[in-house]
Amino acid sequence: MDLLRVEQLTKRFGGLTAVDDVSFSVQEGEIYTIIGPNGAGKTTIFNLVSLIYPASAGRILYRGEDLTGLPPDRVVTRGIGRTFQNIELFEHATVLQNLLIGCHAQAQSNFIAEMLFLPSVKRREVEHRRRVETIIDFLDLQVHRDSRVAGLPYGVRKVVELARALCAQPKLLLLDEPSSGLNVEETDDMAYWIQDIRDLLGITVLMVEHDMSLVSRVSDRVLAVNYGKVLAEGSPSQVQSHPDVIAAYLGD
Repeated sequence: MDLLRVEQLTKRFGGLTAVDDVSFSVQEGEIYTIIGPNGAGKTTIFNLVSLIYPASAGRILYRGEDLTGLPPDRVVTRGIGRTFQNIELFEHATVLQNLLIGCHAQAQSNFIAEMLFLPSVKRREVEHRRRVETIIDFLDLQVHRDSRVAGLPYGVRKVVELARALCAQPKLLLLDEPSSGLNVEETDDMAYWIQDIRDLLGITVLMVEHDMSLVSRVSDRVLAVNYGKVLAEGSPSQVQSHPDVIAAYLGD
């Protein structure tokens, strides 16, 4: 079953076409990866799917609903979470506080109830704390839970951003270059977590990634793009051996 379907998606910035008539679908329960050389349009596709950019043409269907034209803040309430290539955390807050913010992205707030701290608000806060503690255990962040993000190593910050996205309880998780800046050991850990996110948490993953060893390890299907156009789609081995993909990376 298609969880996400992208149909003839196009994005133009003035006279530049960054994404050109791209179509693909992500099945529920799979890890789907978009690859391509620098400037291929991968992150632009992510920004279109998460509605940060409005599409110039095409449609984005999530669970059969056309998301095209919705405001960006409606994405997370639909069950789509996201991490960023450049880490976007509240650096002067603790890990615990950043994760609680992820929980509140799904909360339906009421000013009067919040001000009076009614029982319904208290129950919600307890549930959020329980959810955060579960994610902290899942990603082995216990030792960092009360640390300020600004003082953490880069690799730990990447995991914290992943944790915050999970706290919003997504059904579809968009990972923008999750191994970027990580060492070999941290990349191995990330590969295990991506697989566990799908296998243990039941979350479908759509990923942009440069590290081809990670792509081969975790991906069910791969889409290769270059200059905003689709080059190939298939299993990791099929795509990596495709002549157009080889030419895009290595030249003719």
